[in-house]
Amino acid sequence: MASTDDDDKTIYKVVLNGEEQYSIWPKDRDNALGWRDEGTVGLKKECLEHIGKVWTDMRPLSLRKHMEQHAQSAKQQEAVVKEHGSAVGGARADTALPAIVEKLSKGEHAVTLTRYKDTADLKQAIDRGTVLVKFTGTQGGTEIGISLDEKSKAVDLSAAKIDLCGSLTLDYQPVNCIVNVEVETRTGFGHLEPIAA
Repeated sequence: MASTDDDDKTIYKVVLNGEEQYSIWPKDRDNALGWRDEGTVGLKKECLEHIGKVWTDMRPLSLRKHMEQHAQSAKQQEAVVKEHGSAVGGARADTALPAIVEKLSKGEHAVTLTRYKDTADLKQAIDRGTVLVKFTGTQGGTEIGISLDEKSKAVDLSAAKIDLCGSLTLDYQPVNCIVNVEVETRTGFGHLEPIAA
């Protein structure tokens, strides 16, 4: 008969890496390189329940910081444009779209939601109102975080395919990101739509 987590009497500890990602590790073993104790100790089930409560943002720390800096820069740029009617350097804000926005606004592009290991993981992200979308056809793969609209937050994940729509600012350009993905594989197609100022 196979053992279950309930049979596992091993004492675990919650560990954390430099990207603020969580895991568990047997308490009596030295941590793997790059991991440190978070402070919680207990049975496997207890440690996993604790992680489920505290790890509410699955984005790595470096991505969160990058997105925060980008959002702050975008706000500052928007304030300059609003006050002066032009972008920094004297160019009109509406003269041209940033290259990446222009590229992803033309046609449909392959996308993936690979940050989510399964449907339950994706549902948690949707419930939080933010989903990471990766455009796999760009150099290095362009990954963006979108703030979902209300319709997308209520999407039915029992369907084979879902449509998600959200907004963000990319290279100082407000855009909507619209994707259609298969729930099982979390892959599909999408595009950006620039939002007029």
